Amino acid sequence: MQLLTQLVAMTIAVAVEVTADIIAPKTMIISMFAPEAQAWYTNFDQSGLGNLTAVAVPSRGLSMLFPSVFCTEDAAACHLTVGEGEINAAASAMALLLSPAFDLRRTYFLLSGIAGVNPDRATLGAVAFARYAVQVGLQYEVDPRSAPEEWEAGYVAYGRDRPHQYPSLAYGTEVFELNAELRDAAYEFATAAVLEDDEGAQTLRRQYNADTAAAQAPGLVKCDVTTSDVYFIGEKLADTFDKTTEIWTNGTGEYCMSAQEDNAILEVLVRGAVDKLIDFSRVILMRAGSNFDRPPPGMSIRDFMAEAATQPGQAIASQNIYNAGVRVVRGIVRGWHSTFASGVSPQNYVGDILGSLGGVPDFGTPSLRLEAQRSDAGSHTQKRKTEWMTDSQTIDESAQSTPTQRQERQRRRVWQLRRAATVANAKM
Repeated sequence: MQLLTQLVAMTIAVAVEVTADIIAPKTMIISMFAPEAQAWYTNFDQSGLGNLTAVAVPSRGLSMLFPSVFCTEDAAACHLTVGEGEINAAASAMALLLSPAFDLRRTYFLLSGIAGVNPDRATLGAVAFARYAVQVGLQYEVDPRSAPEEWEAGYVAYGRDRPHQYPSLAYGTEVFELNAELRDAAYEFATAAVLEDDEGAQTLRRQYNADTAAAQAPGLVKCDVTTSDVYFIGEKLADTFDKTTEIWTNGTGEYCMSAQEDNAILEVLVRGAVDKLIDFSRVILMRAGSNFDRPPPGMSIRDFMAEAATQPGQAIASQNIYNAGVRVVRGIVRGWHSTFASGVSPQNYVGDILGSLGGVPDFGTPSLRLEAQRSDAGSHTQKRKTEWMTDSQTIDESAQSTPTQRQERQRRRVWQLRRAATVANAKM
């Protein structure tokens, strides 16, 4: 009995120790690649929130280039670099959510990276706070040299036969909508930031029309992000994806920043929210303009790409993501007990195009909802079940037949399969 008591006491002690070792961050900063991360690591000591690299937490499944999550000693803030592109971002984000080292149920996620920028809505070094992320690359791409003359673009939504239509087939990652109340609170925190600028960025800005956003000094803006692994450049492509953003958000979204990772990370976070691992209403999306998505008037694409190769906006974009972002982190941490521990209640729909987290999206169509997708999947499952039962019945009958009867049945079945294949080929 005494031994049993000792074992129980040891088990309780181990359980307490493991629980104490689990990190519950107030904020989780997400960078995409090294230059963005370095801005946080270099400057965070000046934030008054501690040393961002005080605690290193290696986790399985993270990028081989960025294998650890870093945190302050009190876990007020943690930081992860996920790696560039949709695949890297999704893999690293899922590894974070499934790591036993973290409890992320009350954590605020700050997705912060540099981006291409629409010169009609923002400029180099400007910082955007988004409500929508739109996966514009999730479409048919038709070679514009082969497209009908009346088409304005070579991108066509899935299930459609011409550009600028709403998709009739949904993968579920096309559009994400974030908490607009939280977005506005983050924007207000960031208004205290001083945004940097430099001569290289100013020189390029001066080549754009003076009445456009491109020609202005860096500032804050509320507008939306597109996601595509394709690094698109040129007015026609940019206008196409601007129109895609507008249509897919039912006229609400305004494209201003282009990036590669956001929809991938947001899909992971939605799946985590479904399983109560995180709170999707606690996600903030920031992007800073690093390069324009189209050349200034009169400049050829060739010359523009040569200019872009010098990356005149990358340094200030990386720094300004930190300058604005640290104000957001500080605001959340210092307002934790008064406001943020309990969460910021959204007044708008929050989630994906399928309605996976409940509520009805203010974009999309009923046929794209999760219930419709599940119903469709269910019908396929029932069809497969029926086919399996039919096959099983055939097997049972065959077992009771004579060898001659089984051979005849097999011959007829082969003939039916060949005939079906011939008919299908004839219809193509």
